Amino acid sequence: AQQIIATIENAWIKPKNIPQGLIANLRLTIRPSGRIIKADLIKSSGNIRFDNSALQAVRRDETFYFFNSISKSLYENEFQTISISFNPL
Repeated sequence: AQQIIATIENAWIKPKNIPQGLIANLRLTIRPSGRIIKADLIKSSGNIRFDNSALQAVRRDETFYFFNSISKSLYENEFQTISISFNPL
């Protein structure tokens, strides 16, 4: 899970003039290959620019390549659909 968050944070481009401490909750649906097939905002930070930047960071990544090293059962139980709190500030 930490690799997923770190990957998204590395792809994130901070919008100008946004307040500190914002958190956007995202739900990701991921194929066994690590390819992200869906990203939804499930709870807004209250700042549309921050929320959109979080979703854009997910779209920039497209694929978590380390998924090829996790077992099928671990993927099915833990990583097929995940929810994360995005708060890189």
